[in-house]
Amino acid sequence: MKRVLMMETGSFKVIGGAAKDTYSLYKRLRASRGLKIDLFGAFSKIDSKAAVITYSKVMATDYDVIWLNSIRDVRVVESYRRSHPSSKAKFIYVDRGNVLLNFRKAGIKRLLPKMLVRMYLMRRMRGWLDAYIAISAEQEPVARMFFKKSTRIANITIAPHDEYRPTGKRRTFNGGLSVSRLDERQKKISLMIRGIAKVKASYPELKDAVLLKIVGTGKDEENYKALSKSLGVQRNIAFEGFMTGKGLIAAYNNAAFFVSTSEWEGLGRSLLEAMACGLPLLINNNINTAIKSNPTTRIVREGYNGMLYDYGDIDGFAEKFYALYSNRALQKKLSGNAVRFVSGFSFARVVESYRKLLLSL
Repeated sequence: MKRVLMMETGSFKVIGGAAKDTYSLYKRLRASRGLKIDLFGAFSKIDSKAAVITYSKVMATDYDVIWLNSIRDVRVVESYRRSHPSSKAKFIYVDRGNVLLNFRKAGIKRLLPKMLVRMYLMRRMRGWLDAYIAISAEQEPVARMFFKKSTRIANITIAPHDEYRPTGKRRTFNGGLSVSRLDERQKKISLMIRGIAKVKASYPELKDAVLLKIVGTGKDEENYKALSKSLGVQRNIAFEGFMTGKGLIAAYNNAAFFVSTSEWEGLGRSLLEAMACGLPLLINNNINTAIKSNPTTRIVREGYNGMLYDYGDIDGFAEKFYALYSNRALQKKLSGNAVRFVSGFSFARVVESYRKLLLSL
């Protein structure tokens, strides 16, 4: 019996896709033969009955495998290693935050303090990490260069959970849906709001229409509401707050298409969830992640399962937004293709990949 610790000690003021994925994997894997799994983190917003252990319990337990799901987990692991100097525990890290790839793409003039701190933690991890999990095809070669031969590199692409699928109910909202942590540093929701102002200015007949629903909470929520008001689009944008479970699935199934203005993503879970529920995607080229390398396959193929614009191009965003909003035939075609595209992703296969990895360490 292998004793495993699953950790997610990132910021839990807002629950994002990574935390939900960690918890879903925990629920599925804890029933596996040969594994005894403890969970450490603040998961009460996802499940008020989540069986989470304490920090002192972590430090008092001998584990065979410790599974990191956030770069912030490094500090806890290093405390554990100091407390267990003779431990033979193996360590795996899932780079859902896309730390290595974001650092490479940033350019020295744009390196943010948080990015430098995360890279510093990655370098510390290099001395003891046994397995690095890339969630996209783009991460894998960067990880091989960074870790060289000291760490096993595996590519386990994420997948939408089984409950994310079309409900068959009539969609009553013809606008775009955003599901995101409200954090300007990465998600750049301000660009989305400015894009909606462009749409409204170009098509006055939409002045009273709700064009966009934003699901999520975060530190910049009030700033976004203030920006919406200052641009005169407070009636065109509905802030829906935090959603999870059936409420979130219903929101996906009630909208016409999904939108994102993020500057970067590892592989955005909300993009896959949206497609699984039949939503075409309107995203920028920055986050059109390659999920396969041979042949190169990205999340969105223009005109097949969604539409693309250049990152930061508000006019381009507004043009594509209106094209999707105003053309029901286009929505229907892209919707069917989105469902077909994401049908190749299987959460059951993801669970099995992790089960085999844990047992092999």
